[in-house]
Formats: sequence, structure tokens, C-alpha cells
Amino acid sequence: MCHLAVSLRGINCYLLGYCMANSNGIFKRGSSHYLRVVLPKTHQLVNTYKSGKVIISLGACSYREALTAGAIKRAQILEADEQAVLTKSKSTPTACSPSAYYLRNIYEHWVKSKPLSSDAINTCMRALLLYEEQTGNPPLHLLTRAQGDSFRAWLQEPERRTASKTAYDRFTWVKTLLKYAYRDLELISRHPWEGIELFKETTKQRRPWSKTELQTLFGQSLFQEHVLPKDWRAGSDAAYWIPLLGLYTGARLSEIAQLRTSDILLTDEMPTLSISNMGANQQVKTSASIRTIPIHSELIRLGFIDYAQNIKNGCEDSLWPYLKQRKNKPGGYFSNWFGEYRASIGLVGYPDFHCFRHTVRSQLSESEVPEHLIDSILGHEIRGSTGTKVYTHRTLKALKHAIEILKYQAVTITPTLTCLKKN
Repeated sequence: MCHLAVSLRGINCYLLGYCMANSNGIFKRGSSHYLRVVLPKTHQLVNTYKSGKVIISLGACSYREALTAGAIKRAQILEADEQAVLTKSKSTPTACSPSAYYLRNIYEHWVKSKPLSSDAINTCMRALLLYEEQTGNPPLHLLTRAQGDSFRAWLQEPERRTASKTAYDRFTWVKTLLKYAYRDLELISRHPWEGIELFKETTKQRRPWSKTELQTLFGQSLFQEHVLPKDWRAGSDAAYWIPLLGLYTGARLSEIAQLRTSDILLTDEMPTLSISNMGANQQVKTSASIRTIPIHSELIRLGFIDYAQNIKNGCEDSLWPYLKQRKNKPGGYFSNWFGEYRASIGLVGYPDFHCFRHTVRSQLSESEVPEHLIDSILGHEIRGSTGTKVYTHRTLKALKHAIEILKYQAVTITPTLTCLKKN
């Protein structure tokens, strides 16, 4: 007996039957979905199925998966020979058999595979939904390179009004799931879209803050008179200290926003700031991001150590007790506020907070600080030879010397009594 084959005629029969019927024939019993197919009176299987109906299980799938599997299975049944149907088409994978997986199945495995931020999970899900919408969500073993090319083009269609980077990110997330299915789970024999690339345009060029821009930002009453914003997203004192920490450490906004009082340390009588993923809801971008940064003398002069001690004495865990998190994302609300604040003082668009990192790297590079020290301060993977990566001894003293090179003539702030007492 020959294997089942899904032909265009079979699919058309299904589509016609779907459009004319009140039901698609899919129903659920317990945790499994089933397909009911009413056989035409002239079908060769009518004598086998006296009721004139074929009912088969699609497995414990989601309804979306059952719709796709049902379409394929209905077409198979309408063209099947008797033996193939009686054996439940063992040679043809069904929706939930080991050899037939959908990208959503892979997503569910991937989410459980390692610690992931809520942003990563949600962004990947949005990409998955677009994939299912455009491709029709075929089983992975039937996914073609032509579908990858079509999905790539669809993401970039002008009418979708999607930024180049957004399209790139969505395509990359889908490829990440396919790679996971192929390499980690070995559920498919190849990566069907490997080598298909979507190139993004650089819409923003990050750069250091200019002298004029620094004067504009730090010349405001927020920093000159410690007049804290009333906007709850600013986090009270966080609005004052977080930009200064960005300027004198080069740390990412998310890293600064998640700091705890216990992260301000005294090591060999040298105040340091510890960035890690050890605390609740703390996370870092990469393993290289876990680091200790000596606290710049200008921050100490402005009263940062006193501020941290006051917060700790108040039995607070977070260094920013009034800074709220957005969906467990430290700095989410603050980022929104800071963008609006910059615009209100005439700094529209760039430079943004991340440009503080470029400011720090630029000044340290111009001062000929060794690259491995700069990477250690900024939390980048150390580049260069294996010896540079493994055997270079980066002492706090060397890092402190590098940090103290940071000087900003455009930033002149006088400590205020409010600043020192505010907690």
C-alpha cells in the first residue's frame, strides 16, 4: 500500500468543506483534540466506517496546532486508501507525534531551558505569532527555505511600517528557535533557514555626550539645587544619582537601577560598586557584566557614599526605594522619564543614557587606558589573545586609577545640604 499524500486536490476539498460547514470538525475530549471527517457517500472507506464518519485523535495540542494538523489530516483522509487510514497513517507524523513539532512546541521548551528575562520571553512570543500568521504554521519538518525568504520579505514590507532593527530582531528570534530545535533538541535534521539573513539599517549612531550637552543636562536645577522631579517614574533621588553614576562608571541603566545597598562595598578601604545577578530580580547582560567598579572621587565628594549609608540605615534593600520597576525590568520607567526629561530641556533624541558608556570609553581610550581595563570597567568581554583574557591581573588599584582619569570640565556641581540628608 502506498503512503498517504497531501495533494492540492485534497487541500481544496478540505477548504471547500470548511467553508460550507458550520464546524471544522475539531473537538476536544479531556486534554486531546480530535478530528471528525464526514465521508462522501462514494468514498471507498464508507463500508469500513459504517457511521460515515472518521474520528481520529490529533493529540494533546493547542487549538491552533489542531487546526493546522486537522487540515492536513482531513486532506489525507479524503484521498487515503483503506489500509493507510486503518493504520492511522503511521508513516505520516501527526500534530503531536515525536516527529512532528511546531515552532510553538520549541518555544515552550526554550522558555524552560534557561533563565530568561520577561522582555526576552515576550519579544520572542511576538516574533512567534508573526511567524505563525505569515507562514501558516507548518510542522517544522515541512518548513522550507522558500518560506524563510518569504517571511523575511514580509517583515520588511513598507505597509507594515516596521523599523529595520525590529524586523531584524523578529526574524532573528525565529531563527533562534529553529536553531534550538536543530542543535539542542535534535528534533529536526537540519536548520531550514540557516544562512538566510535579514540585514538591518543603522538608524541611530551612538556617540559620546558633547561638552555642550553635558552642560545643558547637569546645569539644570535637578543637579545644581537638588530639586527632585515630582514624576513618580523618576524615583526621587534616583533622578539625581543615576545619571551621575552613568557618567562616572559607564554602567548600563539597568545595572544601576537594580543596585542594592549591599552592592556598595568597602574593599581595602576603597569604596566600590558591585554589579551582579545575585540579588532578587537582578540580572546582567552577559557573564562579563559581573564586575566591581571603584567609586569615582567626584561621586564621593557629591555625597554618594553618605546617601547609600542613609538608605541602608533606613533598613532599605534597594538603593532606590522610590524607583518602581516595569515588569521586573529595572530602569524601565526611569528610561521613559529620562527620555522625556531630556526632551524638555532641548536634548531631543540623542544622546541617550546609553551614550554615557560611549562617553566613558571615549575618554579612557583617549587617555590611553589599556583596552582590557576599559572592558573590565564597562563589563565587556575582554578582547585580544588568550593571555590577555585569562592571565591579565586587573587589580582594584589599576581600575581605580583608570576611573579617576574621568574628568568633565563641563560638569560643575556643588554638594547641597539636601543632597546629603535626603533619603
